[in-house]
Amino acid sequence: MNITSETIAPLTLNLKLEITEDDYKNNLKKTLNDYQRKANIPGFRPGKVPLGMIQKMYGKALLSEELNKIVSEQLEKHITDNKLQVLGHPIPSQHNDVADLDTQVDFTFQFEVGLKPEFQLDLSTVKATAHQITVGDEMVQKSVDNILDRFKEGDTVPELNQDLFDKVYGKDAVKSEAELRERIRQDGEKMYQREADRKFAQDAKEAVVEATSIELPDDFLKRAWILSANQEGKETLTQEQADADYPKYQAAVKWQLIENKITTDNNIQITKNDVKDYYITNVISQYFPIPTDEEGKQRFSDFAERMMGNQQESHRFYEAVFQDKIMDVVRNTIQVTTQKIDFDDFVNILKKQYDKDNDVAEATPAQNPEIKKED
Repeated sequence: MNITSETIAPLTLNLKLEITEDDYKNNLKKTLNDYQRKANIPGFRPGKVPLGMIQKMYGKALLSEELNKIVSEQLEKHITDNKLQVLGHPIPSQHNDVADLDTQVDFTFQFEVGLKPEFQLDLSTVKATAHQITVGDEMVQKSVDNILDRFKEGDTVPELNQDLFDKVYGKDAVKSEAELRERIRQDGEKMYQREADRKFAQDAKEAVVEATSIELPDDFLKRAWILSANQEGKETLTQEQADADYPKYQAAVKWQLIENKITTDNNIQITKNDVKDYYITNVISQYFPIPTDEEGKQRFSDFAERMMGNQQESHRFYEAVFQDKIMDVVRNTIQVTTQKIDFDDFVNILKKQYDKDNDVAEATPAQNPEIKKED
């Protein structure tokens, strides 16, 4: 078994694996003998099927499995032993010859490996705008009108009194019309601010990526993307589509690298309690008010624990907490300009962005890349 490495492009290696018969024959023989011992073929007693027949029936498939196993193990070992910082997974070289399992006993396989680039990250030079949502009197009045309409009996419109306030918010939570309007304003600003925070996060990511110089093995990444998208022989992503959409894919890869660097530089860690607190604060609280008494807190905690038993849900909340912690570092380090904005004006900004994104999507109709977070 021999592996040689050659740099074929910036941040791209070609690994050549040369496998001889001695590398696989003992394991292959053992596997064939196991098949012979367990084979149940009409006309033969169990364990008495001729080895030649087993070889003819299963030999090529078992040889292929053994070669794949050797290649996988040796690639991983080479990457680990040489401390290679790789991007994604190795991909088959375009220069591989088709192996003839009937006649060959020695085999050569080549794989391309993309390497992570080294780069400097200076968040302090990045600028982004954070919108602070304000809810105006007109929107507050619309909400008041909706409350009156919701609680009217027939054609009788209720008065703005304590009885109505208690029906809407609970006993004595609001005690006057002024408090009602202020509560509506605060609740509205809190709800709409979530959308503004999401836009800030996206804008900040784009600004950080644009401001950070990162060299990537572009040809390798395009080939890896196409191979991943077109698994099982289905061409869902053409070369033309990949070329057109690559800037978006490239930006996603760069952000992944930046995320990893922020995580390492700031020792970001996520605990089980972080995930539980997120679930209580951002999910349960949308349906029930967060209790202040110890019994109520424990009830919420127990409910969150049960939900976290769902592995898929737990992973989703873990990812949300991770993104929040990344964005906390970004927000506290970059240059943020805070701009107060009425909700209606903010909606118009979102609409313009939506229309712009749709125009881009129509011009480059390729699937979005799936970028996995690396360990």
